[in-house]
Amino acid sequence: MLSTYHSPASKGCTGFTLIELTIALLLIATLAAWGLPSFQAFGRNTAVISDVNRLQTAFSLARNTAITQRTTVSVCPTDSSRSACISDWSQDFMVLKGVTISPALNDDIVRIFPALPETTVSYSRGWQRVSYNPMGHTSGFNGRFEICAENAQGRTLILSQLGRLRIDDTPIRC
Repeated sequence: MLSTYHSPASKGCTGFTLIELTIALLLIATLAAWGLPSFQAFGRNTAVISDVNRLQTAFSLARNTAITQRTTVSVCPTDSSRSACISDWSQDFMVLKGVTISPALNDDIVRIFPALPETTVSYSRGWQRVSYNPMGHTSGFNGRFEICAENAQGRTLILSQLGRLRIDDTPIRC
């Protein structure tokens, strides 16, 4: 039997043409440009949620430490040397035993919570610290913490006199 050889060129090419590739790349670029702002907004919203969690964790730790160790515990934003409390709540937080806000001794520091550079935090009362008494109450320090990121909806945390933080359901405009 005589066999015949068919070259791949005779069967027809099965690739993409230049026009098909150009159209596919154009569609991909359009979808990427359309989705990029949504992705950036998602990142900013995630930063706000992370900062809400940071505050909740710091205040819960301070309250639990005050109750379990039967002592006064304070939460305050700290300077870069982590030796004193400052009034800028967008900085690192320091949970420390006692009410002394300057200088903070290493033995008094319970934990430091690093700041998130994408967010700003403001405290309605303007205090440099929030102190918990041995019962876990924050009498006189109750107020609102507003967490914002650029071009994103912010969140409000409300600190009660009983020392508990709750998230306000209404988002705020930043």
